[in-house]
Amino acid sequence: MVQVLVGADSLNSLSWIDQRFPVDTSTSKKPETFSVTEDEAPSVQLTFPSVDSPRVSIVVPVYNQYATTISCLQAVLENTADVDYEVIIADDCSSDSTTRIADRVINARVVRHKKNQGFLGNCNAAVCQARGEFVLLLNNDTNPQQGWLTALLDTFDQHQRVGLVGPKLLFEDGLLQEAGGIIWRDGSGWNYGRGQSADAPEFNYVRDTDYISGACILFRKDVWDRIGGFDEQFRPAYYEDTDLAFEIRKLGLRTIYQPASEVVHFEGVSHGNDLNSGIKKQQRINQGVFRKKWRGELLTGNRDLGTDVFDARERYNSGTTVLFIDHYVPFYDKDAGSRSTFLYVKSMVDMGYRVKFLGANFFPHQPYTETLQQLGVEVLYGERFARNWKLWLDENGKSIDVIYLHRPHITEDFIDEIKSLENCPRLVYFGHDLHYLRTEREAAITDDNKLLKVAADWKKRETRIFDQVDIVLYPSDVEVKAVQEISPGTNVAQLPLYVLNAPDVDAFDFAARKDLLFVGGFTHTPNVDAVLWFAAEVMPQILFADPDIRLHVVGSNVPEAISNLASENIVVHGFVSDGELESLYRSVRVCVVPLRYGAGVKGKVLEAIESAVPLITTPIGAEGIPVPEQVMDIAEGAEEFASKLLGLYTDESRCVRQLAVRPGYVAKYFGAGVVRAAIEQHFACESQV
Repeated sequence: MVQVLVGADSLNSLSWIDQRFPVDTSTSKKPETFSVTEDEAPSVQLTFPSVDSPRVSIVVPVYNQYATTISCLQAVLENTADVDYEVIIADDCSSDSTTRIADRVINARVVRHKKNQGFLGNCNAAVCQARGEFVLLLNNDTNPQQGWLTALLDTFDQHQRVGLVGPKLLFEDGLLQEAGGIIWRDGSGWNYGRGQSADAPEFNYVRDTDYISGACILFRKDVWDRIGGFDEQFRPAYYEDTDLAFEIRKLGLRTIYQPASEVVHFEGVSHGNDLNSGIKKQQRINQGVFRKKWRGELLTGNRDLGTDVFDARERYNSGTTVLFIDHYVPFYDKDAGSRSTFLYVKSMVDMGYRVKFLGANFFPHQPYTETLQQLGVEVLYGERFARNWKLWLDENGKSIDVIYLHRPHITEDFIDEIKSLENCPRLVYFGHDLHYLRTEREAAITDDNKLLKVAADWKKRETRIFDQVDIVLYPSDVEVKAVQEISPGTNVAQLPLYVLNAPDVDAFDFAARKDLLFVGGFTHTPNVDAVLWFAAEVMPQILFADPDIRLHVVGSNVPEAISNLASENIVVHGFVSDGELESLYRSVRVCVVPLRYGAGVKGKVLEAIESAVPLITTPIGAEGIPVPEQVMDIAEGAEEFASKLLGLYTDESRCVRQLAVRPGYVAKYFGAGVVRAAIEQHFACESQV
């Protein structure tokens, strides 16, 4: 169940937080590691898959430390699946049991040099032997965790212009070692998040970063070849990984931190920790080499030591940052409002905006939170943000350009605090629908005078919000006109509810389809009323004409009144997966949206348009849709609804005519270009890509 802090409850917000977050559970879980002693290591035998055409070449540079290497390889073998990979052990003239590693590690390729090359030279020589499209450099003092490689590879598929990807690096106790690296103007570096909880929200979303520590980095082999590998001037080691990230960025490609991939790094095993002795001393020397090579880039693209960490961690120097505030992370597969919010988040990310998301219940609902994080959205959740969101906004408000507020009952809990900021960002409000108008219509249908008082209260609350924001957005022209009437000075505009894909109208096979479909979440009372009314007033007329027709009812949070409708001709599915819903859309002949009251553009109507299924609805259902008669039938009252529905259901040519205009219609009114233009106009921000 979703609990949201609203209305009068907000007056006792600290009590609410105490109940919701009784214990601080932010400690990190200890990761799985493979402990292999020097005595045990020679008896361990590992067999890797034999792969003719690997997608990834995992290159493990080694110099002695046989037991450490075996531990690493055991973790790779145990925790890598669903990827065709090869392992290349790059032996830099070891003198211990590593000289016999080929006898104990089967199907791994061993590249051995005649003389010691040092870390940098060892890597350069070994990568030349790689057969994979991708190369992964992996220190031998690491233990990758389950699913690590798949998550890294998926980043290349899910994001644009990716050049290099690295994981979340953990200490053995589970605390964070690095969530990407920051390079400062003087060439020094920070392991962002070091020593903090690996589960904290700020370390768990995909983002650009200055560099990734070379303990584990994935890149395309052809990109490595274009650059020429690690720059030889950083021999024998240190800053070669940082330099590689900068070289990749010079090609117009991105270096990305991927938190879904986790790797334990036993820091200091390879080279120690003392900066004044051994090879670690080279780290200080190579900082100067790096600073000299990249002086111009550091001056223009990086910050002074320790400043503006909020922006520096993302290598964010220009563009638009938008903070979404809604009731909770969008349940994009359960209700129309959430789907709309999600599509706008995705559209803004695709346009190059930096997006932050605050759900008013501060709970990381899954898989929805991780979906946002994998898009590159920082989601603020947990007790720390529930108690300190205002402090977070005070500290970082100068980096936020727009706050995008949703729904009146959520907005009123945040807006006064937001308005008190020294530099208040642009405030954009999206009400989803006019609550007062929807409630007035419900009162008229149900003849409930108490609802008129509720509607009057909503009108007062919504009008107060209008007076406090820079622009008000609604999805229908009806609502825009209503706002202009009740609040003449308000800056109000229309925003498309959804971004729609072109419907595949050729997939509609009239003869192969049958039955009716209603889709809608049942926490929304107009949907409950619609199905009950249709079942009682319309369905009997349909069954009189054709007793074999069935109505499929789909939606989350089904109340008992709807469940009780289940019969031979009414199938109550409840919540279904996206795949199951798509299957229903492909099998039914007509979608019905028999709404008697409500306000705003209806998501279920747009989904039916996008899904290439003939549609019939009421004037309320069609409200706010541009020229709706082009793409749907509209009927009012039970008799007209039944008559038009039967006419549509039995007339193939009528169905085909309705569908034929939809691709052009969608492109004109709900296409990605239309939504992109609306965002640029109403958010007063230009696209970054």
